[in-house]
Amino acid sequence: MADESLVRSFGLDNDEIRGSLFKKFQGKKGQIDRAGLIYTDPKTMFVGAKVHYKNRYFYCKKSICCEKIGDPRWRIGAVMIKYLTDNLGVLKSPFGYEILPWIFSEQTYTRLRTADSEFPLASHDIKITCTNEDYQNLDINCCKESIWQAKPELKTRILEEAKSCYEWVKKGIASDLSIQEIKDLIDASSSASGATDPTSKMSLEDILKNA
Repeated sequence: MADESLVRSFGLDNDEIRGSLFKKFQGKKGQIDRAGLIYTDPKTMFVGAKVHYKNRYFYCKKSICCEKIGDPRWRIGAVMIKYLTDNLGVLKSPFGYEILPWIFSEQTYTRLRTADSEFPLASHDIKITCTNEDYQNLDINCCKESIWQAKPELKTRILEEAKSCYEWVKKGIASDLSIQEIKDLIDASSSASGATDPTSKMSLEDILKNA
């Protein structure tokens, strides 16, 4: 039985329930974002894992998931600082920023590597242009400097503010499901795809006849 001291009743006015503590970065079509990747060690700038997707992302366990869904794909995460800019990526005054989790696909990682080969991301900001909002197709170009690292005191502040976000990124990559939970998820998804709601063909008048 649940501890009654931990359970409350409420309506739809509970402002404490906001979903995730962090909103994730999502590119918007027609907008250029300027951002930087926050890190303490360039060799651990990213975290990632091979995952599957079936109504939710979950870690590949090399079992029934691969048999039923196919090969897993990499899902990668990082912590970014997104600066306050106009739609062309030009910095606004006064200076402002958000620290956000950024979770993305293999395709975006490849583009980051390409950008890094010319201008190391450890010392350069990037400009992100979204070409497809639904699939988060992004073009990435490097800037000539890294704003968040320009002043030691600013860098120290950003690194401190980013600490809790690092932990969210690790947890946000995917769910760690057991083999049985994966099987149940796949079975439930298959059943749902073939099921129909029996009430969808009934009118409100029909339902209320016997009420």
